[in-house]
Amino acid sequence: MLFLIFLGTSLNAQEDAMVKRSFLIIQSTKSYNAALRKAQLASNKLGLTLNLNGNYADKEEGLTNNEICDCGVKHGYIPRGRYDNGDYISIEYSSAFDSFTEGYYIVVVSSGNRENVEKSLPKTKEHYKDAYIKDSKVYVGCMH
Repeated sequence: MLFLIFLGTSLNAQEDAMVKRSFLIIQSTKSYNAALRKAQLASNKLGLTLNLNGNYADKEEGLTNNEICDCGVKHGYIPRGRYDNGDYISIEYSSAFDSFTEGYYIVVVSSGNRENVEKSLPKTKEHYKDAYIKDSKVYVGCMH
């Protein structure tokens, strides 16, 4: 019985650590190289910084990195939206996002609350007519 109470409490705490984020996307592709080319082009066209956050393509995980956290642990790929919202170009892996089709590299122009992300849509659509906004829940809780 105590285990069930703990499990329920743990699941509630994890659910409480999920927040809704919006993402402005200009491309979804199975090819990391195609996503990288689009990201570099978008950075120039939109005048936004390209920030890959140390991530690179990995056949098994989609994206990964070798960064060591301040805590001394290698967490691997941490999807955008946890603590790094705003307008900049990044490549993300769709499998890391709730309700996104799995297995795609996505080129993201903006992330955060929907109201702020929508402000970037008109300028983005000037260059990328198919740009769209998609929402997902993102885990912002403890990584340990």
